Amino acid sequence: MSSVLDILRQSDEEGETASPFEEIDESDTAGPDDEDDDTAAIELEAEEEDTGDIRALRKRGKKHVPLEELPTLLRRSRARGQRAGVKKAQKAQPQKVKPRPRLPPNYIPPNTGARELFNKWTARDAKFVMRQDGHYYSVVEIPCKCQGTEKIAWLHIAKGEYTLFNVAVGESMTFLGNNATVTTNWTNLQRPSKNTYSDQEFLIQSITMQEAGLRVRYDGAEIDKIGGLGEAKGVLTGQAWLWDDAGTFLPKEIFHDFSGENLLYRTVRRSAVVYFNWDKARTGGNATSRKVLIDHLRNVPDTKVRTLSRTSGGAAVLPVPDGYVFTDNPERSEHGAFSALIHIPEDIAFPIRPIDLGSGAPIRPIEVGLYVQLSLNGIAFEHQKSSSVTA
Repeated sequence: MSSVLDILRQSDEEGETASPFEEIDESDTAGPDDEDDDTAAIELEAEEEDTGDIRALRKRGKKHVPLEELPTLLRRSRARGQRAGVKKAQKAQPQKVKPRPRLPPNYIPPNTGARELFNKWTARDAKFVMRQDGHYYSVVEIPCKCQGTEKIAWLHIAKGEYTLFNVAVGESMTFLGNNATVTTNWTNLQRPSKNTYSDQEFLIQSITMQEAGLRVRYDGAEIDKIGGLGEAKGVLTGQAWLWDDAGTFLPKEIFHDFSGENLLYRTVRRSAVVYFNWDKARTGGNATSRKVLIDHLRNVPDTKVRTLSRTSGGAAVLPVPDGYVFTDNPERSEHGAFSALIHIPEDIAFPIRPIDLGSGAPIRPIEVGLYVQLSLNGIAFEHQKSSSVTA
């Protein structure tokens, strides 16, 4: 009868069993000092998986193993157990963590502006709140002077800078030369007095814009000659807002024939750029100013929505570089008094046709007022008010 070694060698060749010595040499098996550990490993291996040696012997009629052949089975079991232990140890070995790239010391990470403001307000003794849906808006008047005659006329928009965020609610201003008081229809910036500033600091994160209305002013003497106008006289002298795509009071060329789009507003968007400006000369500083170009006006998304909480639902906004701060108290601002500027680098001519308002002859307006609103969206830091509800 064949020996145990011969049977197992044949079963290894036929693929019925796998030789445990193919991956680990016999010389690498554990020595006497490791005998207890190796024995335990063999027993665990025998419990976890069937090596196939016993089945191969039984299949070939080997039901009893002589004592002198028993070491062969033990050597195979020991080698198999040691190989399994090595594999388990390799799997258990922790993977090396890839080192993170070290950033240069002069690199400024994103959102640094918000962290700096947060740390600045944290260092103060007074309690403060943050509003992440904050916004400020302001409207600017762009006067369009009418030139030419009653037969050939055009609106002239002069090149230059048109300033936003320079007036607050309750302050005096003019609409096409008419004295008026700033309301919330013009801006939400409020400065009741220098003693009641909230010292709010506002981190600008994005901007949007929209058309804010039109006004028209005709020669008052010419308007007085027309009978039956009644309250419309105030509209025709620039004292009221006006929407007139029918061309009754406003030149019809201002509006697109089919879409109703304000073409005067589109002309300004295509021709202007927007700046942010901080002026320390106005606040008793070192008579310096900082003027930063933001983008072309046509790249600022046009939207009818003011609050960031509503625009964040999918409406387009133009992100601005991190760190631009607007404060409601220019007297204490380290940055200076903030304003935004719409800069028109070249004169614009917009042809129109004078309108017959009822006198029997066309009359050209003295000027048309185009009003543009710019909104700043971002995070507001301000002192906690006594009426605020705390969490």
